[in-house]
Amino acid sequence: MKFTMKLLGMGLVLLALMFTSCAKDGEDGMDGAMGPAGTNGIDGVDGTDGEDGADGADGANGADGADGNANVIASEWAVADFPDTWSFSQASVTISDPNITEEVLNTYTLLGYFSLSDSYTEIFAIPFTESFLRSFTMQQKMAVGAYTITELGNLDTVDTIDPIDGFVRYILIAPAPLSGKGGNSYSINGMQENGVDLSNYYEVMDYLGMDY
Repeated sequence: MKFTMKLLGMGLVLLALMFTSCAKDGEDGMDGAMGPAGTNGIDGVDGTDGEDGADGADGANGADGADGNANVIASEWAVADFPDTWSFSQASVTISDPNITEEVLNTYTLLGYFSLSDSYTEIFAIPFTESFLRSFTMQQKMAVGAYTITELGNLDTVDTIDPIDGFVRYILIAPAPLSGKGGNSYSINGMQENGVDLSNYYEVMDYLGMDY
């Protein structure tokens, strides 16, 4: 009897184990809330810069702009040193200038200026007559490749001329085109229309935008 009860108890335990192993798994529960984000890690050390690349090829040069007064030819101030071997009535100084071509000679207008000193405080427009110091008249002319000034004695007051040295500068100005309006504002006509006194050296140079 005791053996039978023991055997019956073992059978019940075995049956319970079998029932438990055959039972279905339960459903998953809800996920828990996300935890707080962790702190950022320390930045890594920057890497070394790479070597500069080779320079690119230079671009093509742009076209030259048009000259503001390309129709004007101007000399620098030159010493007018008249020779001692002058005649009784005149003395001349000639300046070589390759800019005076046949075309310039035939079409450009000549403006010449003379100063008795390099202070240029008083500048005369050529031709002019000086009647206070030596009483002479100065004239100018051009030839291909040359510009000449000549002092002429005033025979009404003196028999001979002792020429006065000085400084000379000349400006050659292209003619206005036949079309008139919209043409060369630096022409003699254009300058006169704008009220420029051609005998006033400083007015002329200011209008042309040139250095004294």
